[in-house]
Amino acid sequence: MKRYAWLISLALLGACGGGSGEGGAAPPVTTAPLEWRATASSEWPHSSAAAAGLSEAQLDQAFQAGRELPGLYGMLLLRRGALVGEAYYNGKGADDLLQLRSVTKTVMATLIGMAIAEGTIASIDQPIADYLAADYGVLLTNKPGLRIRDLLTMTAGLRWDESTAAGYNDWVLSPDPTRYVLQREAVDPPGQRFAYNSGTSHLLSVILSKAAGLSTEQYAAQKLFAPLGITRWGWARLGDGYHNGAADLQLRARDLAKLALLWQQGGRWQQQQLVPADWMAAAGRSQISRSNPLGGLAITDYGYLWWLGQQGGQAFQLAWGYGGQFVLTLPGRDFSVVMLNQHNVAQAPQQESRSMGLLVQNVLPALLP
Repeated sequence: MKRYAWLISLALLGACGGGSGEGGAAPPVTTAPLEWRATASSEWPHSSAAAAGLSEAQLDQAFQAGRELPGLYGMLLLRRGALVGEAYYNGKGADDLLQLRSVTKTVMATLIGMAIAEGTIASIDQPIADYLAADYGVLLTNKPGLRIRDLLTMTAGLRWDESTAAGYNDWVLSPDPTRYVLQREAVDPPGQRFAYNSGTSHLLSVILSKAAGLSTEQYAAQKLFAPLGITRWGWARLGDGYHNGAADLQLRARDLAKLALLWQQGGRWQQQQLVPADWMAAAGRSQISRSNPLGGLAITDYGYLWWLGQQGGQAFQLAWGYGGQFVLTLPGRDFSVVMLNQHNVAQAPQQESRSMGLLVQNVLPALLP
């Protein structure tokens, strides 16, 4: 009973990236300038802005402006593999575990790619029935063409409305969230129409667990977190016993920055190709058109649980969680930004837009030609 009370309080916050915005504490009274410049650390190589080819004045403006965002918890900048800037706000610090919300989905896509590469999952085009029929066979009879690929691209074709927090909560609080998803009516052929669906992302967690014989958390700990040196996290299970594949992963901002660098570098981490480069290329390539402007960022497409587009002539990838949890990478400029905000807000779109506006208007212009 205690677990469900906690889950209800969490679920009501929403999960979807591009979901619904605002609240949080009042902006702190600012006194001395905020110090954001990276210093020596055993966790990260560090660099000055100038050595990294960034405008220090522009970055200082950006980090100081972050204090005007009432929900902002942390912002980190990476260039050429080094930490250039890091700041925390509103009482948060480097050791706090923070909610990623739907950035969890991008982590989930990474794990699926790793599982396919090692043969734990046969193929992206494998029918989901291969893993789910034993427990949910009757519910799959009218979904014969539904593949793992369709879950990764939000094109499962199921009737689903996640435009409000209620749409997410009805699913996440159900006794069996997997059954809840598979009970939805098939209204479009798989692979044809984008419809944001946290439930189908959760199916990836169920499939991975069944294929690997490990929980999603255990698989991530062994295959992904350990090589990255990530030792602390939180990841909630849902009523069906599986870890939420759509949200609920918590990491330190610095550990999320490790994932950002891994993604930006095409799956490479410290001379090791941790995730296959061809998988990362496919994940970051348009799988379906999806225009979704956000705070001046020109989102035009969707990959494997990635939002995609071009900004200033540079291709970007965006992992986007409810309330303004962002990992924005520009692989062509060797640059990544991590931003984490308070996630239990009543007006998430406004907070997301303001936070992305800071990145677009203040952070990205710091990239020197």
